[in-house]
Amino acid sequence: MRRIVLLFSLLLALALSTAAFAQSADLNITSPQATTTVSGLVDVIGTVNPPNLQAYFLEVSEFALDPSAASWTPVTLPGRVPVTGGVIASWDTTLVPNGVYALRLTAALTNGTNQQAIVGPIRVNNTPGAVVETGTGTQPETETGGPEVVPSPDIVNLLPLNVGGHMDQMDVSAAELIGGAGMTWMKFQIRYINGDASLLDVARDRINFAHENGFKILLSIPGDLYELRAIGLETYAPLYAGFVAQVADLGTDAIQVWNEQNIDREWPVEMISGESYVYLLRQAYETIKSVRPETMVVTGAPAPTGFFGGCGQGGCDDNVYYDQMAAAGAANYTDCIGVHYNEGILPPTARGGDPRGEYPTRYLPLMIQRAAFPFSVRGTPMPLCFSEIGYLSGDGFPALPAPFAWAANTSVQEQAEWLRDAVVYASTQQDAEIDLFIIFNVDFDRFVDDDPQGGFAIIRPDGSCPACDTIATLQSPAP
Repeated sequence: MRRIVLLFSLLLALALSTAAFAQSADLNITSPQATTTVSGLVDVIGTVNPPNLQAYFLEVSEFALDPSAASWTPVTLPGRVPVTGGVIASWDTTLVPNGVYALRLTAALTNGTNQQAIVGPIRVNNTPGAVVETGTGTQPETETGGPEVVPSPDIVNLLPLNVGGHMDQMDVSAAELIGGAGMTWMKFQIRYINGDASLLDVARDRINFAHENGFKILLSIPGDLYELRAIGLETYAPLYAGFVAQVADLGTDAIQVWNEQNIDREWPVEMISGESYVYLLRQAYETIKSVRPETMVVTGAPAPTGFFGGCGQGGCDDNVYYDQMAAAGAANYTDCIGVHYNEGILPPTARGGDPRGEYPTRYLPLMIQRAAFPFSVRGTPMPLCFSEIGYLSGDGFPALPAPFAWAANTSVQEQAEWLRDAVVYASTQQDAEIDLFIIFNVDFDRFVDDDPQGGFAIIRPDGSCPACDTIATLQSPAP
């Protein structure tokens, strides 16, 4: 089955049409195409034959959605002989670092004007086995080949529900801490990049690490919004679906299809809607289940927010987006609805009293209702999977950055107690069945001006894990 899926993805990749910011019949680049990976000396193929052609040349820049903001570097000397469906120039990709680029073809005309054709993103990778940075995250280098897949362990859950932790590193000591707390799941996130086969090694390494240490694994697999925009949803969705099916075939216990797809940081703004997401979700669900029916499929969790006042200005509020997902039939193509909750500054049972105001995403009970209601009201009640549940504490770090100053008074002890109490609440409340509770996060240490993820970590800078201690108290006696 794995060979079939691989062949399916390969054929789809070969069938991609050129994606470009600007193309015309007499000025275009047909190869390399957007989202492809290149190395070494590359023939750039296309047509340069506009009326009144005086000269033309090729340039490269790091990929940017706004080409006018890019810094372009010449690739060739000017040419003067028109080209129709042939080699325009040769691009030596070894002259630039591995990364994501755009090519720009400029034709200077005798009337003093220019015409341009731009193609991107194009990935340059001259290091075999390396994973190329995309601007939205980097995965570590891996070796091709690799070990056999470790089967999923038989686990005995002693906590009130299935609890896990979002891991940054494959750290055995961190695994021992959360295992001692009774957690039975790990989550890792891997960003899908079209054509990067080494990501399957990355996935396998994390699956094996979790299974070897006695955990089930949830892999969150967002894609690349730039690739999605460049080639369009109809072309992109089957490519993504082929990849997640291959990941499922490695023995993944659960796959989350994308992440926070209701905001323009994760999904092309012009495509943001529950309907467009369900179009991709359906194909991912069907391919995953065709390969490994026991793999649980979790929807991407919308970012909890009221910023957009419905939909517009770069995204959709999560309640509106959940409703769009439900209306588009998401319940038919998932086992669990993904949820995030990460802005609380009060105990998890609170339903009011937040000094910032009474917006529902600030309260865990109301967040549960917010995610569950659109499906229940349509007669398709669905279990919820919290793929992120966390409380931010700046203890042990410099002052929190201004956008996160709302958590300035949350102590590590409160973080630990609230996570324990959130597990209890989630296991007993009646608004929805909760199948999975992934704590964000376990071992992140990033704490920079705009990214205090280390403040959410339950393993603190001194190496202690107070939340591990509090959650451990919820374990029932082993049978």
